[in-house]
Amino acid sequence: MTDSDNSWSPSIINKQLRKRLENHESAKVTNLDSQPCIAVNMHSGKNLTFDGDAGDNFGGMNNGSNIVLNGDAGRFVGNGMNNGEIIINGNCKEGVGHCQSGGTIVIQGSAENEAAPSMKGGDLIISGNVNGDLGTCMSGGNLIVCGDVLGNIGKIMTGGKIFISGKFDDY
Repeated sequence: MTDSDNSWSPSIINKQLRKRLENHESAKVTNLDSQPCIAVNMHSGKNLTFDGDAGDNFGGMNNGSNIVLNGDAGRFVGNGMNNGEIIINGNCKEGVGHCQSGGTIVIQGSAENEAAPSMKGGDLIISGNVNGDLGTCMSGGNLIVCGDVLGNIGKIMTGGKIFISGKFDDY
């Protein structure tokens, strides 16, 4: 396949990944270029590795894949995830863990703006800072932040646990 822009569309990348994962346990994509909706709803029990920067909704609706991104991610990493593991070796933008109901998301950097909105279950670990609200409308799961939180914590929270190692405002 040739592409004059040297960048495949998200639908082509996901289609090629699904095709490869029919007969293989793992796949690797290099030179990711901020495309949105990559690795969405992949086969469970498979291992995916990405090098480069991902766009919005990376690893959304994960139902049992183990996904690693060596780079930064856009908004809503793991949106609607209910199983599996996502590891981001970089930073991510707002909404990481949105509506997460299971599985584990690990951010090896910081999260810009809001993190874990409407989280229902699973584990979200952020090794850096959260530069916005944390756990808004959270109803379950475990949220661990090793750095500082610069926004509101647990607004309208009805369940789950939040652990913060760094500094935060006590409202």
